Amino acid sequence: MARIVEIRLTGSGKQDALIRFEPGPNVVTGDSDTGKSYLLRLIDFILGAAELSKIIDEASGYDKGWLEMSDGLGNTLTLERHLTGGDVRAYNDTISNIVQQARSEGLDNLNDIEGGELLLWRRQGKSTASDITSKIFPFFGMPDDVQVRENADGKTQRLSIRTLLPIVLVDEEAIITEGSPVLRGGFAQTAEKRMFSYLLTGKDDRGVTRRDAREIVKARAQAKKDLIDELLIPLNTRLKDRIESEEDESIDRLGATIGSLSEALARNADERSRLRQQRSNIYNKLLKSETQISAVNGLLTRYALLQKRYDSDLMRLDFMAESANFYEGLQETVCPMCGQVLGEEDHDHSSDIKGVATADEIYAAASAEAAKIRGLQSDLKNTIEDLEEREAFWQQQKVISTSELKLIDGHLDEFLAPARTRVSNTLKELVEKRLELESARSDRLEAFRLNEIKNKLERELSESASRTTWAGLDPKAITDLCREIEAVLREWSWREEVRVEFQEDKFDIKVDGKLRRSHGKGFRAVMHAALSIAILKYCKKTHKPHPGFIVLDSPLTTVKQRSGQKAVVVPEKDRIRPIIEPMFWRSMSKIDPSIQIIILDNKEPPSNLQGALNVQLFAGPDAELGQRGGFIP
Repeated sequence: MARIVEIRLTGSGKQDALIRFEPGPNVVTGDSDTGKSYLLRLIDFILGAAELSKIIDEASGYDKGWLEMSDGLGNTLTLERHLTGGDVRAYNDTISNIVQQARSEGLDNLNDIEGGELLLWRRQGKSTASDITSKIFPFFGMPDDVQVRENADGKTQRLSIRTLLPIVLVDEEAIITEGSPVLRGGFAQTAEKRMFSYLLTGKDDRGVTRRDAREIVKARAQAKKDLIDELLIPLNTRLKDRIESEEDESIDRLGATIGSLSEALARNADERSRLRQQRSNIYNKLLKSETQISAVNGLLTRYALLQKRYDSDLMRLDFMAESANFYEGLQETVCPMCGQVLGEEDHDHSSDIKGVATADEIYAAASAEAAKIRGLQSDLKNTIEDLEEREAFWQQQKVISTSELKLIDGHLDEFLAPARTRVSNTLKELVEKRLELESARSDRLEAFRLNEIKNKLERELSESASRTTWAGLDPKAITDLCREIEAVLREWSWREEVRVEFQEDKFDIKVDGKLRRSHGKGFRAVMHAALSIAILKYCKKTHKPHPGFIVLDSPLTTVKQRSGQKAVVVPEKDRIRPIIEPMFWRSMSKIDPSIQIIILDNKEPPSNLQGALNVQLFAGPDAELGQRGGFIP
């Protein structure tokens, strides 16, 4: 954690106005209009305020404000800014060293100092250039790119030192405000709330899902609604004059009928398949019969020719046998070969013809051959008869097969095919009807779905604002913070049973059931101071992010006046109990030196505590010798 070491004003020809602070408690007390509140405004300005919100005559002639801080590890950060505004320059050195070095080089006008790092006093748009936050947050031990949600749509922004300052710098007006001690009001409240959550938990809003802006959401919703209206027009037209209950009943009946017809069609197909298989088998038998008949007829034809040949041979042999009987009755004649008279004598032509058979031999041979042929004829007859029987059998099989084929074809063509056609046509009509009804049902369901979406869109459009529910502050962290506030208040004289609650909708505290804003100015200031101090202590104890210091302006003084002025009567409701002030100082004197609390107040601590409180007195115009009149010499 860091602390403020020094605040300084410089100007050409002017004596430096400076004040230094120690670790732990610091009290700047004294008369009004001595520059106490100016110190807080100067810190605020150097840390990036658009302008110096408080101008005092005594500061005329000064042109630069300086703020030196230390992180407790030996590191120093000094920020310097011209009082007219503009960017900030950062140095890793003390103010004294920077100023002395410049003046030793003859640069009485410190505007001519070179070096340091130039920082934007505020980033513009999507700039990533170095600015005060990018320099000072790491010095505080915090990331320079902490993300906090800036609106209810989940858009995030980078946490800047400006959003954090209300927790650190509490001016004289904010400390008595009836508004939230955390929120400054305006359009940045979401970011300020998330900053407070970040301090309590150490977790930022990086990674939250952003939702589109409300105007874009409404425009999209309206476009969707218009599109749905267009989609509903043809649906409603098709559904006109249709009754949903009758459609459901019709679909159920059609389903049953289509099922029955499908089964009938399946049976028809099975029967046709069976008959086709049977017809194929019978047709194969018919082909076999015709093949057998054709083969038998071929054999019979050949055997008929053979029979004729046998008959011809028998007639020739019979002729030869008969010719032998007439041989003896032949007339005497001359041998055509030798010219001899043919008679009873042997007529030998052995020298010319050998092996001439006699008539008896010829007769015997012809008879033997005829007997053989007649045997073959008998066998042939038996074979022909057998073939004729086989032909008759296959002719009968052909007739049977032809008759069976005719019956099957008739059943297929005259019964099954027409039945199939009728069932198919009926089934097609019923399926088309069911599709029509199911299409109507689908249209009805789609119309219902679209109307549901339309109603939802209409509800979105009718809502004045659409809010995403975001998680609130961490309950445990809030509880622990409230216990820390209770401890501070007990140190300041509240009873042991004091009860503090955090009212999240108001972002303020309740003490013993009463909101801070319901009290008078005095109690509001004290409770605001207690909250600020408790936040610092809580962050220190739990190692949560915090700059490490706070500056409180007038936690005990509600009405300021200069010495010599007529006393202003403070209303009873705006006063604090007298015991609170001494208990407050005693508590401040025991502050852990690892944190820093700077009190700016007209009230002066008891003399016995001034050393422990590091008191610096601004005595004002009536300052005595050795006393400091104010911040500016």
